[in-house]
Amino acid sequence: MSFCLFWPDHLKERRFSDDDDLIAICIALKGTDRVVLDILREGLVRGCDIESPYSIVGVRKGGDSGWRLIDGVDCVVEFKAPRSTMLEFFSLEPISLSLPEKRMDSKVSNVNFIKISENKRYFNDNTRFKRTLGLINFYYTYLMAFHKKYPRFAESSLTSDKNIFGMMIDLLRLNLVYQWVGKGFFYITVSFALITNPLSKFLNWNLLNLVNKSATIQQIDLRCQQFSYFPVQYLRINENVSIRKAMPRFKNYAEASEGLRKDLPSNYYPDYIRFYNTVWLMLNDISFGMILGSFLLQYSTQIANFAHTFINGYLYSLLKLVTISLAHNPFGIKLNEELASFLSELFLWIIEFSYSVFIKRVSAVDNLTKIISAVANLSCIFGATFALSLLIDCFSFLSLHIRFFYLISRKLYHWQLNIMSSLFNLFCGKKFNVLRNRVDHHNFEIDQLLLGTLLFIILVFLLPTVLAFYSSYTIFQLGMLTLEIIFESTISLLNHFPLFALLLRIKDRRRIPGGIALRYNDSDDILRLKLLNKPLPVSLMFQPFALLMKQIKYNYCSSIIVNKLIKGLPITVDRNKLYQVLYSSLPSKPINIEDLYNSTHKKNN
Repeated sequence: MSFCLFWPDHLKERRFSDDDDLIAICIALKGTDRVVLDILREGLVRGCDIESPYSIVGVRKGGDSGWRLIDGVDCVVEFKAPRSTMLEFFSLEPISLSLPEKRMDSKVSNVNFIKISENKRYFNDNTRFKRTLGLINFYYTYLMAFHKKYPRFAESSLTSDKNIFGMMIDLLRLNLVYQWVGKGFFYITVSFALITNPLSKFLNWNLLNLVNKSATIQQIDLRCQQFSYFPVQYLRINENVSIRKAMPRFKNYAEASEGLRKDLPSNYYPDYIRFYNTVWLMLNDISFGMILGSFLLQYSTQIANFAHTFINGYLYSLLKLVTISLAHNPFGIKLNEELASFLSELFLWIIEFSYSVFIKRVSAVDNLTKIISAVANLSCIFGATFALSLLIDCFSFLSLHIRFFYLISRKLYHWQLNIMSSLFNLFCGKKFNVLRNRVDHHNFEIDQLLLGTLLFIILVFLLPTVLAFYSSYTIFQLGMLTLEIIFESTISLLNHFPLFALLLRIKDRRRIPGGIALRYNDSDDILRLKLLNKPLPVSLMFQPFALLMKQIKYNYCSSIIVNKLIKGLPITVDRNKLYQVLYSSLPSKPINIEDLYNSTHKKNN
C-alpha cells in the first residue's frame, strides 16, 4: 500500500557526522499518513523496542547521501512544522473571522445551519489528508509525548519548539501571579458584562427600537454587546490553550488524536483574532478620539463659524428661498396657484417655527463653541466613533423640518399616483381584484365613469405642483442622507477594521491561514512536494465591510432608488438592517452572563 511521508524542514537542517548511521522515527495515527517526528543515531535506538504508533520509516548509513525509506513511500511532502505556542497551523479552508451563524442570510437559514452542524452524518472529517494536517498542527505536542515516553531520545534531540522566550512565557503562565491576574481580568470583564448586557437588551427592545433611531445609541449598543461577549471569548481562548498543554499527558494516543481533531486551531483561533481585534480597535478609537478632540478644541472658533454658516445657509436660508420660489412658478412652469400657495405658506410657517425654536439657538456661534468643546471632551473619553455619532444625531435633530417636508410631499405624491392609477383603470373599464391580486375587467355605470374621469383630469392638472414640491424636498433629503451615510460608513470602518488580522498577516502569514498549496520540488529518486501555508486574502478580511458597501450601493446607488423616487416610496437609512452585517463577530442571541458566571465559579471551586 502506497502512502505519503511528511518530513519537517528543521530535521533536514540537523547537523550529524557523515559517518553516523541515522534512523528516522515517524508517527502514524488511525486514518493518517506517516509524519517524521525525529532523527536519531542508530546506536541510541539499538535495543529499544519502539511501540505503536511510532515506527522506523527510513535509514541512512554512514557515508550515504540519501535515505533508504521503507516500501510503500511514493511521495515525500516537506513542511515547516507549525509552532503551537505561536498559534501557527495549517488549514484546508480559509479561517472565518465571522461567527459561522452570521454567514447565513436569514433566520431560517441560520436555524437549518445549526441543525446540520449538530448532525454528525454531515461532517466530512474522515479524509486522510485532513487528519494528517491535524497531526501536523500538533507536531511539537506529539514530539513532546514521544520524548516523554522515551526520555533517552530527548537527551540527544536538538529539536524543540521551546526557545528561551517561549520557556519564559510558559514559566510566567505557571506563575501564581499570572494566574491571579488572569482570573482578575476575567471577573472584571464579567462584571462589565453584567452591566452592559441588560443595557443592550433595553436598547434593542422592540417597543422602543432605539438602536434604529440614533447613531449614538447604536454605538453604545455595539460597545455593550462587545463587552458582554468578552468573557465568552476569553474562556474559549484560555480553555483551548489548557487543552493543548494537556495533550502530552494522554497515554492512549488514539484518544489524544480524537481530542485534537475536535479542538483544531481553526475552530477556536478566530475567537483569538476577534477578541484582540476588538481590543485593538477600542484602543485605536480612543487614540483617534484624542486626536479629533484636540483638533476640535484647537480650531473650535473656526469650526463654529463654518457650522453657523452651513446650518443657517442650508437648513434655513436656502430652504426658505426654494419654498418661496415654488409658490411663484419656478423656471417659468405654471403651477396651480392655490395649492402652491397653501403648501408654500404651510412649509414657510414650519421653517420659521423650527428656526426660532431650536435652529437659531443651536446655530449661535457661542452655543456651537460649547457643543464642539463638549463633543471634543467626550471624544477623548469614549473615542472618535462616539463623537461622530453625536454629530450625526445633532445634524439629524437640526434637519427634522426637512424630513417633515419630505414626508408630507412624498405622501401627497404617492397617494396621488395611486389614485390616478385607480382612476385610469376605471376609465379603461378595469378594476383591481384584491382577492386575486390582479386587474380584471369590470362594467361601470355611466355616472361612475363620468365622475372618475373628472377626478382624474383634476389630479393630472395638480400633479406638476405636487411633483415640484416633492422633487425639491427630495433633493434636500438625498443631500442629508449622503452626508449621514458618509459619516456612518466612517464609523463602521473604525469599528470593524481588521487591524489585528492585518498585523498578523504582516508579521507571520502562517498565523492567519487561508488554505494550503503544494509546490513541486525537483528530485531524481522520488516525488517531492513542499507544503505551503497560503495567507488569508485581504478581501476576506474586509468581507463584512465590503458587504456593507455593496448593500449601500444596492440601496442608494442603483435602479432601486430611481424606482423609489418615481413611485414616491420612502428613502431612509435603516441602521438596524443596513449595519447588521457589521455585527458578524458578535452572537445574534445575547449571552446569559449570570449562568456563565455561576458555571465558571463552580468549575473554579
